[in-house]
Amino acid sequence: MRVIVIAVSVVLGVITSVIGADSGATKSLRALKMDGYDQDALGTLEIQINVGKKYLIENEKNPAPVVSPDDKKNGYFLFVRNYLFDVHPYTNPKAEEISKKEIKIFAAPGEYEPVVFSVYPLTELKACKISVSEFINEKGEKLDKDSFQINNVLNREFGSIKSSSAGDGEVQVRSEVLDRASVIPLIDEGICKTIWLNVKVPDAAKDGTYKGKVKFAPSGKPAKEIEVEIKVLAFKLQQPPDMNWAPIMAGSWDFGSGNLEKEFIQMKEHGMTGEVTDFLKPEGENYNDFTKANKYMELAKKAGLTGKFVLFNLHMQGGPTWDSTFGPFGLSGDNLFNKNTYNKAKDVITKTRDNAVKNKWLPYMFYLTTELGYLSVVSDSVYKKTMKCAEEYYAAAREVKDVRLMATFNRQDEMEMHWNLPALDEFGLNSAMFPAWQKAAKQKPSWMTFILTEQRCGHGFYLWKYNIKGVRPWSRNGCMVYYNNDWHPNVRFERIREGVDDYKYVYTLTQYIKEAKAKGKDTASAETVIKKVMEKIPDNHDKEQPNYDYTRLDDFRWEIAAEINKLLK
Repeated sequence: MRVIVIAVSVVLGVITSVIGADSGATKSLRALKMDGYDQDALGTLEIQINVGKKYLIENEKNPAPVVSPDDKKNGYFLFVRNYLFDVHPYTNPKAEEISKKEIKIFAAPGEYEPVVFSVYPLTELKACKISVSEFINEKGEKLDKDSFQINNVLNREFGSIKSSSAGDGEVQVRSEVLDRASVIPLIDEGICKTIWLNVKVPDAAKDGTYKGKVKFAPSGKPAKEIEVEIKVLAFKLQQPPDMNWAPIMAGSWDFGSGNLEKEFIQMKEHGMTGEVTDFLKPEGENYNDFTKANKYMELAKKAGLTGKFVLFNLHMQGGPTWDSTFGPFGLSGDNLFNKNTYNKAKDVITKTRDNAVKNKWLPYMFYLTTELGYLSVVSDSVYKKTMKCAEEYYAAAREVKDVRLMATFNRQDEMEMHWNLPALDEFGLNSAMFPAWQKAAKQKPSWMTFILTEQRCGHGFYLWKYNIKGVRPWSRNGCMVYYNNDWHPNVRFERIREGVDDYKYVYTLTQYIKEAKAKGKDTASAETVIKKVMEKIPDNHDKEQPNYDYTRLDDFRWEIAAEINKLLK
């Protein structure tokens, strides 16, 4: 099973650790078994928990729900939790989540929007069918049935992200991977199950309010329905030409199975523009064979990706010691930081540029260094030496004309030293937002290297607020999982897509403002709304904001959409 890596946010709250000989009886491990988790991996995980090698976290602060006589008779009930928040096998839904019987969404033509609900089974449920009724607006116009993608959200373990003093990891299970299915074979008693519908509004859909229902029908049990209202807007979202959403450590040369092409399609459908990848590098003794790199790029074009692609094959990665710092050509330490290496890299950059021009590559750039600030822990002299070597590397690469170069930093002082060097076209920071970064991001394109707060907010409105032009988050958890000869997005990737669309809503409004101004129209209201929305966006991307209501993001998006509608008149 392959995973593409990008960033993840985990807020555990009050933690309950599960350790013992009967961990297989926990809701978490029962959920993995129910959802077809690899049996060998499950057995290993159970043993690790039983012997204390790993700690299974089951954290639920809500009290057990009050079950009505009707629900008990039916054997289950449905609840609606906002898709920004996780559902675990052991989740206890709140009363307001249980009482909610309808879902209202809005979307522009061509946009995806989620419709999400969950099942709380009071007994074992089998052959659970999910179906969608006709969706008809006030004029009698219908949404095509193909607009609705029904997904069984599989429970999967994630974790080993925290460690005890002995190096033992923590593991948690949650609704994680979207698996296309209109029938769920089994929902075990007491194990929550999430159903995630992605509604893709057809490009040609007429504006209006479409109403319909989603039905959940277990075999031998009464069916239940959730009313859904979809407001289709009268405009399409526009693609910002200078913005980049590019997962890091992505891509492959797996051409034969269609693996890479399917990966690109999923990337495009989730709003990504490119990848930070090692697979646009040349092969051969003289680094002049671009056969595989060119094929990679042709498939990216075919999928509709627009770039930039960020070439990772020449980057130098900082470590805790001079000798552990590594980079291109398998070099490290003294062998890495010297003129011979810089000249060799310069030769690869030149050959790559010439090949890119000849083969009409999509926009790309070279990623030269990342996190060299780690060397500050060695000594001040080693840190200064590293910074000087980095400057020499940047300057050597800059000797190649007509290429774009980027470096990212993990110390604020490192960023302040280097972001404005003429050798660098773009820069990024692996650190908290601070005033100098805010100022620099207004002068040179800047990248966000990780987002640990709520993913929709972090990949959308937050980027707009601080004029960030690229995001390449990293973590051991992924955005997609490959199995059954296809890529399956995870819940986090769906949330990221919503963030991408938030950004597009703001960008689209700015374009309508420009058009309106050119015609002499008053745009004060629209400009004020953007300003006020940005003032309400948290100022931190690496820590959840206490008591901040992230469900307000839909309200902010609606305010933006309303201003676009005004300017359309």
